[in-house]
Amino acid sequence: MKLCLALSCVALTAPSLATAEFMLRLPVGAKTTYSRVETTIPNTVPVGPFINGAFPTATTPKSIHRTVWVINGDKPIPEVQAGITEQLKRSGYEKILSCVSRECGGYDFRFAIDVVDEPMMRVDLRNYHFITAKQAVADRPTYLTFLLSKSPLSLYLQITEYRPTNNPSKTLAEFSTVLEGLTFEAGSVVIGADPNNALAALARKLKTEKNLRVLLVGHSDMSGSLEGNTTISQSRAETVRSVLINDHGIAPERLEAHGVGYLSPRATNETKEGAQKNRRVEAVFSK
Repeated sequence: MKLCLALSCVALTAPSLATAEFMLRLPVGAKTTYSRVETTIPNTVPVGPFINGAFPTATTPKSIHRTVWVINGDKPIPEVQAGITEQLKRSGYEKILSCVSRECGGYDFRFAIDVVDEPMMRVDLRNYHFITAKQAVADRPTYLTFLLSKSPLSLYLQITEYRPTNNPSKTLAEFSTVLEGLTFEAGSVVIGADPNNALAALARKLKTEKNLRVLLVGHSDMSGSLEGNTTISQSRAETVRSVLINDHGIAPERLEAHGVGYLSPRATNETKEGAQKNRRVEAVFSK
């Protein structure tokens, strides 16, 4: 799946086994607040509204990737939803559920689905839209779900992709890892000590498994503003990407870089050690 910002496209995951690749155009300035391969959420999607205590579901592939985008300004939900609907049609997806707030089941539907925590994702119970779509290739379908909602200043879009994996015997945890030992000083994008040779190990993995692609996700501690930390975390991911390209010979098209600031900590920011752990880069693998 690819996502386009204005005239440029950002690959969120490697192309699926689908006949056409899904691409969505978003306004310039749209930012990711969350991007992760999930290992704990159920591999089911709603295919109908919440009625009589539940909604009907379909079982999906277990390779699950969630991304949240925030679009600042007064962009209306129907405009973004229309773009999603058009591209789903072009990419050969069947839309099997499309509902708005109360039609979906209101409060019950919202709290029965898996939603990324605030502040990364925000949902107005009176104004959200939900879509489930399926693209079948032989017996290996890919599912996409979209949750759209508005806050007073922004539009939030959560995209969840459930896609077949070429090696179902591996666990999802093998496809997402923190580059342990790779350190950054507070406010810095310069790579510090790398006692575990994390970048060399990552480069070896990519050279051995030539069909792998990597989304490098930069993180920060909580010192400073969200905007400033998002910029710093993006630059950290881009620094790692540059080292992999220039020093280790990895093809640029196999690497993407994103930053999410301090929105996804792995430790407390109240201690020096915890803040250091949060200044990191993670590698999310896809095929």
